[in-house]
Amino acid sequence: MEFLSFRGHDLRARKEKIKKAMLLVPPETAEDVPVLAHTSCYFAFGNARRPEGYWTDPAVMLAFQQDGYERHLNAVRDDVVPYFMPWFGTGVLATAFGCPGRESAGAGDEPTVTGPAVSSVEEAARLKMPDLERDGWMPRVARFMDYAVRHGEMPVGPSDLNSPLSTALQICGYENFLCWMYEEPHAVEDVMSLVTEAFIRWVRYQKRVAGEAAGWSNGLQGLYTPVGGVWLSDDDLINIGPEFYRRFVLPHYRRIYEEFGGGHLHWCGRGSHQFGNLLALESANSVNNSPMGDAAELRRLFAAFSGKKAIILQDVAPADAQAYYGKLFEGLQDLTGLLVSTFVTEFLAGDLDGASVPTDVPPERRANAVVKAVRDLAGGILAQKA
Repeated sequence: MEFLSFRGHDLRARKEKIKKAMLLVPPETAEDVPVLAHTSCYFAFGNARRPEGYWTDPAVMLAFQQDGYERHLNAVRDDVVPYFMPWFGTGVLATAFGCPGRESAGAGDEPTVTGPAVSSVEEAARLKMPDLERDGWMPRVARFMDYAVRHGEMPVGPSDLNSPLSTALQICGYENFLCWMYEEPHAVEDVMSLVTEAFIRWVRYQKRVAGEAAGWSNGLQGLYTPVGGVWLSDDDLINIGPEFYRRFVLPHYRRIYEEFGGGHLHWCGRGSHQFGNLLALESANSVNNSPMGDAAELRRLFAAFSGKKAIILQDVAPADAQAYYGKLFEGLQDLTGLLVSTFVTEFLAGDLDGASVPTDVPPERRANAVVKAVRDLAGGILAQKA
């Protein structure tokens, strides 16, 4: 059954708006530009301690997220579409390969990988395909997803989909894996092939639990995704050159997107040296970037991808929304395919240069400021175009 409402809130217009943006339908008014200012953050970074049992009891995580979405929808006039996110940090797949992990220790903290699984090419050669039902934190994720499917009021999305590149770096250690690109390229190719296959099996498994088909998702990185069925969080694309990315990474990502009917690729910071590679990923529907205040980089992003892929602008919400988005949007002329999807954390905000600063302004007030700033600026750009 299609998810059309949540606790008295009609979601149909929101879902249609997001779909049109991802299909590159040009906006006619500022209201046509999707703006999502999440105050119901599933993660701990920048937020108060999650309730007792959040990481161990699926009923606690489900109730926290559902009640958070209800408060959000009652207070913020944006385009968020609720879904359940079984969040256990960015290292779930890496723990299944043997990386040690640490549980959440308190406020602002969450489960994380603490070290690599292997330290040599010889050890890397002995890596095995994980058992999806037994290894690492995968069984916990599946248990939380299954509970939410059976007892929840929202659809269920996958856990964080850290990319094969970022996962391979976790498994082997950053210094090792990057050096192996020069010294042991066959080992790098073998690890990337293994991790990619494991990633695909893991996504398939989660989709079966959640009831998702290929080609779309109930939610990826906070965003209802009617176009493209998979997400790659690929923050480490900024750390390698385009020739290595083209050789060791691109073929595997192409395979993933083709497997799941398209998808989306996220990174934080400056990745313009990879734009040629990302444009070659024909089956990727969108690029998702946190520019962290770098307006020049955002203009390069629009110049490269406008009219070709949807552009999802994602940051920790700024302290001064009007000034921040005014800086980023200066000089933009075509908003086709733009979605703004920002996370409004409780105790941290972004300054004009993207650095984190403390804040005591209530998240709902800051979220509405984001919505107003983006829609005011989008309205001005569209009026000039007309």
